[in-house]
Amino acid sequence: MKKILLSIVLLTTTFSFAQEITGKTTTGDKYSKAIKNYMNEYLQNKFDTFKEIHIEDAIFDLNGIELDKSTVQKGWSSHHQIYSNINIEWMFVETTVYDENNNNMVWSHIWGVWSAKGNKTGKNWSNPFNASFKWVDGKIVRENWIFDPTSDITEAAAK
Repeated sequence: MKKILLSIVLLTTTFSFAQEITGKTTTGDKYSKAIKNYMNEYLQNKFDTFKEIHIEDAIFDLNGIELDKSTVQKGWSSHHQIYSNINIEWMFVETTVYDENNNNMVWSHIWGVWSAKGNKTGKNWSNPFNASFKWVDGKIVRENWIFDPTSDITEAAAK
């Protein structure tokens, strides 16, 4: 009987401290599809979806450095002069629509591996990346990227 009571107390305590699900996560929604289009167009050095889905004064945080929309577009586009064979080896995109406990926020998240060959060094680069996109009224207002910038720094410094 003591073991049963102890089990009930432990289970009750565990469930009371468990994190509550506060939203719905999907992968085939319009936001996730827009992020996939954005990434696929980047590979072609196109920015139609990029321009369409971001507000004009969106905030872009790349490894802790805040940039504006125009600067980021120029940076992504410059990859096509710095690298050849740009590819996203794999990516996973999901979007969570949070409930009223979290102000009904909408965030998309992407994980993937970017690869390319450096035009100056001839080195084949492969870098994992993660990004999060905050949506308000169907547009991205904030984008946060985490990636290893070593390839960009090395290629820019190479002679």
